[in-house]
Amino acid sequence: MSTKDKIHVLSRAVVRDQDHLLLCKTLDLPKTFYFLPGGHVEHGESVQETVLRELQEEAGAQDCTIKGLLGCLEYSFEPGHSSICHNHEYNFVFDVTSPSLKKHNPIPRLEDHIELLWLPLADLSTVDFRPEPLQNLLPKWLSTPSKHPLESVMI
Repeated sequence: MSTKDKIHVLSRAVVRDQDHLLLCKTLDLPKTFYFLPGGHVEHGESVQETVLRELQEEAGAQDCTIKGLLGCLEYSFEPGHSSICHNHEYNFVFDVTSPSLKKHNPIPRLEDHIELLWLPLADLSTVDFRPEPLQNLLPKWLSTPSKHPLESVMI
């Protein structure tokens, strides 16, 4: 079984300040796109531990608090549009707060392949945001938490 045939589990953070959302922007790929901070769950690590570790690694934030689980998205890439490492993933998306992650505070660039930036939540539809279903799910999850915690493109 190749790496691309495996299911990947990711933990993502929704960090908001006023009407802005913290996003990662790709810097090392042929096509630029945006995604929520976070990453792969490591063996023996909970999804909650992962999101906090990733925020520390990507943004240097050591003061994050998980407010709750917004939802989980099961996503499989369209044929011919797979990622470099996998084709099927589960994204656990958490609502996270941090006193240091505010839109007026500079965010250090700690990883060469991404840049973190603030985007008005209303402008999310104007950028290439991935995985694509989260673009519509985030506003729904933020307005009515726990009403639809599991979404799947497989159904």
